[in-house]
Amino acid sequence: MTDTNAQGKLVLDNGQLIHLFGISTGGVFTDGSEAEIYAKDLSSLQNQLWKVAEGRRIRELALQLADGSILTTVKVYSPNGGTIASWRGNERTGNNMLVNLSVKGLNIPIEKGTAIKLNCAD
Repeated sequence: MTDTNAQGKLVLDNGQLIHLFGISTGGVFTDGSEAEIYAKDLSSLQNQLWKVAEGRRIRELALQLADGSILTTVKVYSPNGGTIASWRGNERTGNNMLVNLSVKGLNIPIEKGTAIKLNCAD
């Protein structure tokens, strides 16, 4: 088992760009365990996504792990813990060298308690 760093971006319905960072367990994600990715707001504080963008909607999501890591799944959870959306990621190789996952055309509401969680492998 290895750990990996995670980073990404969200584009909201108002065009705002939110930077995402893996800060769970000291800044890394561990193989096989699902961990929440956090948002970095304008004050450079790392917060849960809903604290930065509550009331907005996610339009685009892109995530990148460290070289050699595989993004197995990404899930967006509602405040009650239900799955709003789920995607399978991949490894950054060949034609896909920039990100492990990129999705557009979304319309996912961000409410108090909304979370994005990742699962990865090496």
